[in-house]
Amino acid sequence: MNAVIEVRLEDCPTDLDPALKQKAEDRFSKELRRCFPSEQALMQAFKLFMDASEGGHISKSDEKIAITWKNAFDKARQAGFRDIAVEEAYFDVRMS
Repeated sequence: MNAVIEVRLEDCPTDLDPALKQKAEDRFSKELRRCFPSEQALMQAFKLFMDASEGGHISKSDEKIAITWKNAFDKARQAGFRDIAVEEAYFDVRMS
């Protein structure tokens, strides 16, 4: 089963060229997927990170997996913002 990843660049200037916005979202998504060996690993890391960030208790081994999400997100964010300069903007990621 493939993960459905929805990536949206939020709080960006209204005058940002929609094509640039789409390219930034595509770069982010591509880099995020590249950081994991499989869709399942990506979804697991996302779920564990979200559980931990919402105050859930996770094991030490799961904590390591959750940290891989944070690291991958940071790497993807850098890729996404390449070639565009926007202040206050951020990437919102949702998965199903």
